[in-house]
Amino acid sequence: MAQKVQTILVSDLSGEELGEDGQTVKFGFLGADYEIDLSQKEADDFANTIQKYVDAGRRVGGRRQSGPGSTTRRDPSQTRNIKSWLDAQGIEYPKRGRLPQNLVDQWEAAHKS
Repeated sequence: MAQKVQTILVSDLSGEELGEDGQTVKFGFLGADYEIDLSQKEADDFANTIQKYVDAGRRVGGRRQSGPGSTTRRDPSQTRNIKSWLDAQGIEYPKRGRLPQNLVDQWEAAHKS
């Protein structure tokens, strides 16, 4: 007997199902780390709101990660294509959040013309 478990990402702000454009945004404030699930528009609004504070602040550690407002954002249809290819190859990947870069690199290498 086989089972398929499906995780549905839901916006922590609106309560709506997010589909392919949903993402988990991580941030820190007053020494605590947080995660929030947002739609693309909500994530863009968050990035735009916090950007002036980031610009004025001092970075104290960690590496910079791409996130909302990044110029390297992937088109949702490309993400679906990558996930379909990963499924066909039998490669496991996180069902929520961003795809690991090494898996995106594998897909790109397999699809170079």
